[in-house]
Amino acid sequence: MDTARLDQALVSHDLYANPEKAYEVFRQLHAEDPLHWTDPKGHHPFWAVTKRADLAEVGRRNDVFLSSVQAFLQDDEEMALTMAASGKKTAPIRTIITMDGDEHKAYRGILQGYFMPANIRTRLPQLQDCARKLVDKMEALGGECDFVKDIAVYYPLLFITTLMDLPEEDHDKILRLTMRLMAPKDEQAGEGASIAAASKEFGAYFAGVVADRRANPTEDLASLIANAEVNGEPIGVMEAVSYYIVLATAGHDTTSSTLSCGIHQLLKHPDQFAELRANPMAVPLAVEEMFRFASPVKQFVRTAAQDYELRGKTIREGDALALFFHFANFDPEVYEDPYAFRINRAPNRHIAFGMGAHSCLGQHLARLVIPTFLTEFNERVESIELAGDPKCVASNRISGLSSLPVRYRFRQKAAA
Repeated sequence: MDTARLDQALVSHDLYANPEKAYEVFRQLHAEDPLHWTDPKGHHPFWAVTKRADLAEVGRRNDVFLSSVQAFLQDDEEMALTMAASGKKTAPIRTIITMDGDEHKAYRGILQGYFMPANIRTRLPQLQDCARKLVDKMEALGGECDFVKDIAVYYPLLFITTLMDLPEEDHDKILRLTMRLMAPKDEQAGEGASIAAASKEFGAYFAGVVADRRANPTEDLASLIANAEVNGEPIGVMEAVSYYIVLATAGHDTTSSTLSCGIHQLLKHPDQFAELRANPMAVPLAVEEMFRFASPVKQFVRTAAQDYELRGKTIREGDALALFFHFANFDPEVYEDPYAFRINRAPNRHIAFGMGAHSCLGQHLARLVIPTFLTEFNERVESIELAGDPKCVASNRISGLSSLPVRYRFRQKAAA
């Protein structure tokens, strides 16, 4: 693939709807130009960072590579719409994803303790109840369903909204807005979908939640955020709303994507699926391989605050860098046979949760959510197979399947 086609492929949403074509691009960059200056039509130019070691270095140097200028790759049209709607800012909301330094540390600290393993484990009964409800739904669907649309997207969302005490009837609204925010070019987002419009609708919805939790605080996660203080001052409404949006989008989409990808890979490798079902002790390693293979967030953008040498090249002050986590999780220098799905891969030093100060706040929760579902699933589902062709989301921001038709049989219940 020549340079011009390669540059366009890197920013294309459609590329990622076809994993095999995406893997071809991964292989080319890893072999020929792992730190690639990318200048596609309709986009601002950027450095494509594709090797794990380079992503780790950029992640460590958050004093040099800033998050506050731009969060994700956006084409010129998306950027113009966002900046027009948000007062010349490249991001329509203010989240910990787009903060740096002491500000990022202070806002991240609001939920740092909440998402630590000790506290998350106290939520296990609620999580088990959510898993049970979704496996119940599978059973009620009568032996055939779309695992993505019917099960996976609702499972972590049910848990997150339970923690936030949001009504279950709002789930479809949250799912619709998440797709429009994270994958505006995918057909599921609908015609005319835009990041700016989705952010505005999300903002209006969650502003009402902030107002309610400030007037009527409870013990839920939404109240904790609405009434938080930063440096002795109440958190702003915009910052609270932005926190909600991160929880309601990344908090469920990344985990549901990993679960769908994991089930898909297990169906493609029935020997490994059988081994996993026969040996519950294999689940932790298998889950890490699911995260590596899914790489649910494809990229974040950083902006250089000064000149910096990386891989023998000079990054200039003001240059944008796209950190391609998905590429780095298939780095052949790190992973033996990287395109093989192996439930016993060890060590598995994936970076699906990012690196450095901006590593995923909810990673401990994610590592509990998927095993909990698999436990319930394995105990009750006797067999499962593909019932149609899977389909991937068209997005250069997030990974995932948009459809996974399956056919299955539940175990016979023991006589009372």
